[in-house]
Amino acid sequence: GDGGGGLIKKKKNKKNKKKPPPQKLVFVDGSWYHRPDPITNLFRNPSLEFQTGPRLPNARYLDMDAIASSQELFPERNPKGLMHMMPTGRLFRLAMDAFGISGGAGSGMDDHVDHVIIYAKRGALFIPRIWFSFVSMGHDPDRVHLMQGSLEDWIEEGGEVEDFSLLGSEDGEREGTVGYGFERFFDQGILNVTRLFHEYYHTEEVQTRYRSSVEEALNICGKQDVLNAVNAFLEQGESKRNGDGLVDDNTIIIDTRGSGYKRKGHMPSAIHLPYSQLASADNPLVLRPKEELRKLFIERGIDVMNPKQKIILSCGSGVSVCHGYLAMKILGREMTEENTRIYDGSWMEWGRDDEDNPKIFPTI
Repeated sequence: GDGGGGLIKKKKNKKNKKKPPPQKLVFVDGSWYHRPDPITNLFRNPSLEFQTGPRLPNARYLDMDAIASSQELFPERNPKGLMHMMPTGRLFRLAMDAFGISGGAGSGMDDHVDHVIIYAKRGALFIPRIWFSFVSMGHDPDRVHLMQGSLEDWIEEGGEVEDFSLLGSEDGEREGTVGYGFERFFDQGILNVTRLFHEYYHTEEVQTRYRSSVEEALNICGKQDVLNAVNAFLEQGESKRNGDGLVDDNTIIIDTRGSGYKRKGHMPSAIHLPYSQLASADNPLVLRPKEELRKLFIERGIDVMNPKQKIILSCGSGVSVCHGYLAMKILGREMTEENTRIYDGSWMEWGRDDEDNPKIFPTI
């Protein structure tokens, strides 16, 4: 089959559109490393590791740094050169078409929304960000899941994998992993997003098959929204704050960084909930049980079950926040565009020397 991805040219295919194949299971490798390997002290190369294998059968490798609003591709959207900012709807849809992934919101053809399972290798921590990318770009949230545990855990349990190398191989030999007509955008199994962008992004007759009406990532906010929340907190003054540093009927800011919260400074009013505490101590790719997650929020005075309580999540660069967002989703928080948002720029933007934002710096 053609994997469900491809082009609908406006003129030629009006009468003879290809019927997409039925829903399928798609494995997505979301491995990404924010610091060097603790043993070798070298940065791992997740795309190369994907190419050499092993990997889950017919998996795709999704690089959050490539499928992004980078300064290189979107200088007007990202003039500050911030890392892995959320992509535009069109870039995400083109990437999904290239991967042969059908999806978006069902709209009466639910059986053609692929079921995506995201996984990573041992040592990678941040696959909730890949999950959030799919959900915030309009993929049916009931058809996006995270594998609990690593690829190595899967192998140790006897799970099936591909262990052949894609290096030096002809692309397209892995059945259905490349959308119809997108073969030339892959280099030995890895999507070349820059080439895809330059050839297709501004070409109007290239229509995307991936069904989603989302043009800007959902549940995302910018610096001004955070500034409004911080200023409201500061204006209310000490008298109106309760003991936890929270303001009644106002926006809570949760900061999910690890040591950076105290080491680099933080926003006034930001409540520290390190992403590592939301994951199992034994296996960082497994989230803690619901009861333990709930306790972490309650201990900080955060009522995640109150939909009127507005929450903004911030971290170092908009990645570990997705642990917090996912934890609240698992606890059953009623998420809306207004009440739960991720600050995409996070401390990477807020903490810059040239940014005149209220900051609390560490006391030495």
